[in-house]
Amino acid sequence: MKPWHYFASFLVPILAALGLALAGPWAWLTVLGVFIAIPTLDALLRVQDGNLDESAVLEARSKTLYSLILYAHLPIQILLILYLGFVWNSTSQPTWVRTGWVLSVMLSTGGIGITVAHELIHRKTSWERWIGKWILMTVLYMHFAIEHVRGHHAQVATDKDPASAPKGMNVYRFILSTVPAQWLSAWKLESKRLSKHGLSVWSLRNEMLWYLMIQSVWMLAIGYLFGVRFLPIYLTVAVLSFLLLEIINYVEHYGLRRNLGQHGRFEPVSEAHSWNSNHRVSRMMLFELSRHSDHHMSAEKPYQVLRTEQASPQMPNGYPGMVLLALIPPLWFGVMDRRLPDAMSTTGSP
Repeated sequence: MKPWHYFASFLVPILAALGLALAGPWAWLTVLGVFIAIPTLDALLRVQDGNLDESAVLEARSKTLYSLILYAHLPIQILLILYLGFVWNSTSQPTWVRTGWVLSVMLSTGGIGITVAHELIHRKTSWERWIGKWILMTVLYMHFAIEHVRGHHAQVATDKDPASAPKGMNVYRFILSTVPAQWLSAWKLESKRLSKHGLSVWSLRNEMLWYLMIQSVWMLAIGYLFGVRFLPIYLTVAVLSFLLLEIINYVEHYGLRRNLGQHGRFEPVSEAHSWNSNHRVSRMMLFELSRHSDHHMSAEKPYQVLRTEQASPQMPNGYPGMVLLALIPPLWFGVMDRRLPDAMSTTGSP
């Protein structure tokens, strides 16, 4: 896709801000757009399963606009949260409107913002990785930058990975287990890294300690600007944002497992170990996140050149539609479990 296609990602924060400004039914416009309009368009429009040729890949890699779109989401994310605090304190609205505000901002900070952060924490330059970390800071999930890159990508599609759901686990059980497990995993990964340099886990080179301090300062700033009474509202947005991320993690790897080889090592990650979707609207909105198999095989690839493979297991709708489906476990199991035998090149849990 051309760079301008990904300007679609700005629609979510724009709609969320519009809902904050206009209140009333407008407060729910983002929710309706994400969970009704996008899945409907994904279902109706033709799936785009083509890949760029070699010359187009080189051209796409050379265009800085693809990255500039990502960077723009950091100030947008911060401004949207600040705008929520301002509107929350300055206007009187019924609970149903305020609920719409919280969900709308969450869909922007968690759906778009964290997706951008995910892309950036894989970049080679430290300043780009830090942009991703600052976005994660706004939803109190900076440890994701450690656990996802150094943990999830190494252990994906195995029982050792808390972010890969086994067959038969519903999304609610998954959330209860994965959130604390990933936080603990990030601490263990940092402890292991530091020990190689002869340093204590309490060393100032421990990134987890810095993340805790940075996020604490951020929360103090929110409390100072908008009052202590707004903090529970902000925390609700932050928690719902990273829970949305974990639901997407659930969708991306549900039931897919790598075999354990003869020498006690898992087979290499392949296109068979992530669920994929080529539905065009959600591809634009989420920066090709749904071409997830190629991302796991080549994590350094920028989003605009990710490929789709015929052997990749395919979801029947884009990510927003699949998130909704995951929230209703009987429907999820009915749709996805029967796809597992055909989707997997290898079966069985190690």
